[in-house]
Amino acid sequence: MSAEGGRSSNTRNAVHELTRQFGREPTNSPVSGPLANLIHQKSLPKILSHIAKTPPVAAPPDVENANHSFIPTGNVVKPYPADPDDTKTQEVMVDQTSASESESDESPPNPVTSIAQIRPTLRQSVQPSKIQSSDYVIGLDQLQEQVRRLALRRGFTLNIMVVGRSGLGKSTLINTLFRSSVLPRTCTASGSEPAKTTEIRTTQTAIHENGVRLDLTVTDTPGFGDRIDNTNCWEPALEYINDQYEKYLMEEQSAQRTRWIHDTRVHCCLYFIPPTGHGLRPLDLEVLQQLHNVVNVIPVIAKADTLTLDERQEFKKNIQLDLAQHRIEVYPFAKYDHPDDYAVNESYRKMVPFAVVGSEQVHNVMGQMVLGRQNGWGLVQVEDPGHCEFHHLRNLLIRNRMQDLIELTSAIHYEAFRRRRLMETNGTMIDMCSLNESHI
Repeated sequence: MSAEGGRSSNTRNAVHELTRQFGREPTNSPVSGPLANLIHQKSLPKILSHIAKTPPVAAPPDVENANHSFIPTGNVVKPYPADPDDTKTQEVMVDQTSASESESDESPPNPVTSIAQIRPTLRQSVQPSKIQSSDYVIGLDQLQEQVRRLALRRGFTLNIMVVGRSGLGKSTLINTLFRSSVLPRTCTASGSEPAKTTEIRTTQTAIHENGVRLDLTVTDTPGFGDRIDNTNCWEPALEYINDQYEKYLMEEQSAQRTRWIHDTRVHCCLYFIPPTGHGLRPLDLEVLQQLHNVVNVIPVIAKADTLTLDERQEFKKNIQLDLAQHRIEVYPFAKYDHPDDYAVNESYRKMVPFAVVGSEQVHNVMGQMVLGRQNGWGLVQVEDPGHCEFHHLRNLLIRNRMQDLIELTSAIHYEAFRRRRLMETNGTMIDMCSLNESHI
């Protein structure tokens, strides 16, 4: 093989090696075919001769993690910190002036040695590591703790109304539910006439338990249904409920309202049904039809220990049929159930009305103190689910669905009242005389 042929072979090897290292194919040239190969072969010795004259640059101590690019200064390539936004991974910067001066050189250097010399000048990029969600927590789990502290600081509010004729044990049941003397008894002595008063009586008290404060307001309706003519006997209770909605609406629209509006809206109405064993009376149906549209109604069978188990089950079925026939919706409402709460609420709906017994008397049963009513045939334990449904009523009213009662009152009943009042105000002409100072 001649020297000319050997040199041509070395040149092709160098072109192939440079193409593999730098990824620059000669096919990118606008000239193709044998002419492009000829041009590439003539320009390659110039580049290789410049590489041979350029002294090698010492690599940094940590060359594997270095991220440097190089700029030529004369015949020495000096490193400078690389631009982090530059996405090129390999770049060889050649001084064109030095390449033009080396045109007179005749013998190209060894391509293998030249490539080894320029290898430290290759640009090495460091890929940023991605943060895994499991490696970093921003603290969203602390939101429930913030809500808990704020709720404990403000306390909780529950407003209950009890509706029923005198002598059904309304005060006793409320005192048993909250283990406190919330309501005084309307019957002063056994066999005496109950107090027949149609006035609304409101009692407020604060109950503390394990650092939680409950501001409880109980509205009693003594004398309800005790007269011979009970026409419109429900109007005082209905008017009181609407007055609390009106009061809350005025506070919301006030120009100088407080930070926290004191909530006096009735969240729940316990309607006491006498244990007749037959069904709902016409008065009961009329009152429930008036109340269920403005407040959450929970019907209860008072003094259920006066009925046998069979009588109680038959009585409950008759009441459920009456409610369905007259389209009276009682709490909990099926149409507002969350899917997670449907099963529990359905079990409560099957118990409506709750057959309850109230008592403030404590008895010793096998060394354990329990609340109960002593009868001639035995002791009725108030908190025993086998004796009555007081346990389920307390879970519904206090332990499981208290906050739901408050939210439904605000989102359903109060919003319906607010919408109706605003529509009446917008549809009525404003009397300008009422805005006179003498009328304000």
